[in-house]
Order: sequence, then structure tokens, then C-alpha cells
Amino acid sequence: MFRWNMSLETGIEAIDRGRRALIEAMADFFRALDDPFLDRRMVAERTGAIFIAMKAAFAAEDEFLNGRDGGEAHQAKHGTLILAYVDLCKKMVPKIGTAKQAQQTCLEIYRIIDGGLYHHLKDEVLPYKAMVRSRKSA
Repeated sequence: MFRWNMSLETGIEAIDRGRRALIEAMADFFRALDDPFLDRRMVAERTGAIFIAMKAAFAAEDEFLNGRDGGEAHQAKHGTLILAYVDLCKKMVPKIGTAKQAQQTCLEIYRIIDGGLYHHLKDEVLPYKAMVRSRKSA
């Protein structure tokens, strides 16, 4: 399950705020798997909430990284993650007709979130902390 914790904090308030909202949207999506009334509308709402939170979180990161070494490559990675997520949702969510299909779709989307997006967030923590330290020592 996705849960915000101190190990995900970068030390940059705007980035942490955006990431926390994204983690909360991901957790809400995960909790929906147990809803006996899970349907296309619920899946669409929750995947939409993740998309909105993802855009906000990445915008905060992009603003911080603007003009820094590696910033453009990092922004490109964000674009790739967003496109992959949107493409998957556009392909799968409209096909949901039953609760079982909704659950299977959620599991597939969960794999993408856990395997890509969540690891992206975790893997970036140390580089951001290093940037904060170097900024303080400068």
C-alpha cells in the first residue's frame, strides 16, 4: 500500500507537498480495489485524481529543476511517465463493464503505478536531498 513517510521527504516543501498529494491519490486508488461497487466511474475518478496529482507534483519538481543540470532530462522522464499512464488508462478504463473487469483494470494500473511511478518518486529522494545540501553549503 502507498503511504507517505519520512523516507519520501526531499526537504523541499513544494515538492514534498505535491508528492504527498500524489501518494494519497495512489493510496485512495488502491483502497478502491476492495469496494464491492467498483465500476468504470469510480476507476475513472480515481485514475483522474492520480493524473491531476501527478501533474501538480511534477510541475513543482520541474519548477525546482528549471535551469539545473539534468533538469530537462528529468522533465522528459516525467513526460514519459505521464504519457504511459494516460495511454494505459485511456485504453483500459472505457472497456470496464463489470465489477470484475473494474478490479482487473485496477490491478493492471496498480502494477504500472507501483512499478514505475512510485519507484520514480522513491529513487529521486536522495538526489533532491543532495541538491538541498549543496544549496545550503553554497
